[in-house]
Amino acid sequence: MPTSDSMPFALIVQTAGQFVLTDWTPTTEPHELLRSEGIHATGYMRPRQVHHALTVWADDDALWRDVPVNHTAERVLAIPHTLCGPVVLTGAIPDSAAINADGLTHGQALHLIERLLIGKRVLTNSLHIPEQRTR
Repeated sequence: MPTSDSMPFALIVQTAGQFVLTDWTPTTEPHELLRSEGIHATGYMRPRQVHHALTVWADDDALWRDVPVNHTAERVLAIPHTLCGPVVLTGAIPDSAAINADGLTHGQALHLIERLLIGKRVLTNSLHIPEQRTR
């Protein structure tokens, strides 16, 4: 039985900042993965290599359909491209077929989740939250 260190993962990042870490089965297309998690997929998702070991799957046509920009994914990935709608992050991909995409390693998944949480903490710390009122 594979350990969690050897199991491939995919990280789904939604436009409102929520994220889901899920098992990645290379025979699954990213839009099917979104549907299985109950997330509406806007269309066909195309891969974009972010790094030699990291791929982001996004709907390139979502911008033209007024799908919200995914600022969370853009910030975490630090890329100059506009990403709209939910995105799926996987490992390396030798070509544009999801069937060949590697999943994220345990270490990659933890690093990306840490970046997501740090970003949320920074945003939360910059908000003014009033203290509880007493009578």
